[in-house]
Amino acid sequence: MIRALLSVMFPLILVAFSLLSGCGNVPEAQQADVRAETPPPVVVQTPPKIEFETKTDTVAMEKALLDSVAAHETRNIQIKYMVQIGAFKDPQLATSVQAAARDRYHLPVLNDFNTSHTMYQIRIGFFETREDAYDFRQKMRMDFPDDYKDAWVVQLKR
Repeated sequence: MIRALLSVMFPLILVAFSLLSGCGNVPEAQQADVRAETPPPVVVQTPPKIEFETKTDTVAMEKALLDSVAAHETRNIQIKYMVQIGAFKDPQLATSVQAAARDRYHLPVLNDFNTSHTMYQIRIGFFETREDAYDFRQKMRMDFPDDYKDAWVVQLKR
């Protein structure tokens, strides 16, 4: 009976021993896998240096510079006037005020976002003189006293 037990157990012991002896090489196998996963080093190639020769006609450049300065000095800065009818944080409110003013007066109405104050500024009209802008502001106050009582004239430089 012992002999029969040993004859059955012996092959099982040999299989178990062979499996256990193979486990000793697992770290080497893992290292091989890690080496295979690491990418090869990146070789950075610098582009060839491109050189070219330039020549500048300093007399022509100086004349062109003087011409542009003279043109800039003689250009008139356009000053226009508008009536600001409000400044709002809420964009929907600003849009509704803009639409109402456009429908009422059929004039250009601007909705400018002021980044420093984070407000939408609603302005109407482009007037040549400050007096024309003040006269229009008075008309707005008379037509809709509750809506435009705080309107004021602003100057735009272009």
